[in-house]
Amino acid sequence: MIYFYLILLVVSAAAFTADMILRYMEKIKNFSLEKRFFKFKGADIPAEKFLPANLTVLLVSLTAASATGILYELAGMRWYLSLPCFVAGGLLVCFVIQYFGENALNAIRGDRLPKGEDAAGLDGYCTEEIEPGDWGKVSLFYREREYEVNAATAGGKTVSRKEKVVSLYESDGFYFVVKSSEIYRDVDI
Repeated sequence: MIYFYLILLVVSAAAFTADMILRYMEKIKNFSLEKRFFKFKGADIPAEKFLPANLTVLLVSLTAASATGILYELAGMRWYLSLPCFVAGGLLVCFVIQYFGENALNAIRGDRLPKGEDAAGLDGYCTEEIEPGDWGKVSLFYREREYEVNAATAGGKTVSRKEKVVSLYESDGFYFVVKSSEIYRDVDI
């Protein structure tokens, strides 16, 4: 089984190196396969972060998983135990890169949603119905990115799923939103 891990390590490391050369020398990302692999999102737990989002993350996770498998084989673990550890190592590396790495990059770049009164005017749509006095989730757009956040209705009316909303302010991690139709109902354009 160690030969399987070695072959996979060499192939994935070579493909990752080629991907980096194409990315930075020729400006071709993911061998021109820039589409994300998965589009689902976990409701409470970011389960999608355990699976590789694109080809580059897949190659990195295969390289790390192969190294994990080799280490377990060299430690004398049987193949039927090292194989699940191989898979778990790859999934864990995917999660670390895509969750913690992405959050760190967003913090460095300043790609975070505004807080407090600076959050006023962000457009979005409701992803979970919000009853008055309760909370749900909305997706807000900021700097060409979409962020799913906890929200409460500020207008005192129920906000249905997929209804357009505008944020008024943020407090303690909750964005207070109102229906777009409520804001613009008396405006003649």
